[in-house]
Amino acid sequence: MALTVADIITDHQAYAQRRPDLRRQMLPVRAERRVRVGDIVVAEFENEQTLRYQVQEMVYTERLTAPADVAHEIDAYSRLLPGSHALTATLFLELDVLATVRDELRRLAGLQHSVLLEIGGTRVAGQEIPGPDEDPEVASETVSVHMVRFALGEQARDLFRDPDVPAELVIDHPAYNDGTPLTGATRRALIADLALRG
Repeated sequence: MALTVADIITDHQAYAQRRPDLRRQMLPVRAERRVRVGDIVVAEFENEQTLRYQVQEMVYTERLTAPADVAHEIDAYSRLLPGSHALTATLFLELDVLATVRDELRRLAGLQHSVLLEIGGTRVAGQEIPGPDEDPEVASETVSVHMVRFALGEQARDLFRDPDVPAELVIDHPAYNDGTPLTGATRRALIADLALRG
């Protein structure tokens, strides 16, 4: 990410004054990148602007001031940057009934490995991005938040960048099967992400 420690406000009082305006600015950006798939799953596609905001919020809420701690947050979120041949999303499982959360997560086990982009009939499987402290060789437990990367080959990228080619975000899991077309402002934002270098 082009973000550096110097770009992050560590004067928490100063940030608190700017925070409401920054939140208002981010709401429409996040709204056009938010895709609901069925009644439980929501994906928020990331870009540099959304990740910069998340780093700043983490620094503020955790009251971080040490440059090394801020750099750690930047490194953690940089893994979610899209590139010219990859889109990334944070996947949320919206489970509102506390008493049944564990049962629902067991029912949905492996859902983070069942996320796909379907582009003109071609399916691109999402790959889970492990947390910075997780061993990528160890299978992750299904929890309420996961990060996913969609690596696109040249053909899939070219098809996705053509707004006339249908594209859909799909969950193909034995206990949860649904899809949502990627159209309008969302599709335009994601096409712009694929124009990035990398």
